Amino acid sequence: MEKPYDGIASIEQTSNGYHITIPAKKHVSVMLFLALWVAAWFVGLNWADSSLLEFFLNNRNSGFGFNRLFTMIWLIFWFTGGLFVIKTLLWFLIGKEVIVIDREQISIARKNDILFRNKIFDLREVKNFHVEEEPFEFVFWTRGNDLKLFKNRGTIRFEYGFKTIRFAADMDQAEANHILEKLKFSGYLNSSNFN
Repeated sequence: MEKPYDGIASIEQTSNGYHITIPAKKHVSVMLFLALWVAAWFVGLNWADSSLLEFFLNNRNSGFGFNRLFTMIWLIFWFTGGLFVIKTLLWFLIGKEVIVIDREQISIARKNDILFRNKIFDLREVKNFHVEEEPFEFVFWTRGNDLKLFKNRGTIRFEYGFKTIRFAADMDQAEANHILEKLKFSGYLNSSNFN
């Protein structure tokens, strides 16, 4: 007989409100692919370090011709892309979302995610809390030309002005419903937050 799934989130009630911690879901196939990408990136970095340094030193008096300019732009994009993949891999390994809800605001933080700034929302302006599970797909590009692999697939969503805010990435719908019900009956969220 299957054991009931306990979920991934830890919910803690403090004197200030609810503190919800959600670790990043471990997508093993994606993590292996990104790890191989990073390994190849480091090999390329080692090769580029020696050969391109020699190229620039040997041609330092030739100015900025098309070849040098193209090489520099390519290196910038290549280096930035590699850092982005490392950031994503670290998120999958040690990342976690921390959501804090009190009577006045909801704050969403992503610990161990470089470049993400904490976001704080006024609960009086938060509307239409709902659950919408979006399955994970190991696809880089979609028809709409967005990076599907790196998209925020937050299962818990709410509207803030004319923007939809998402959190609890890759959480099962049943667990997300449980969290919202708990917050609703605790009094931290009221009926106006669900309409």
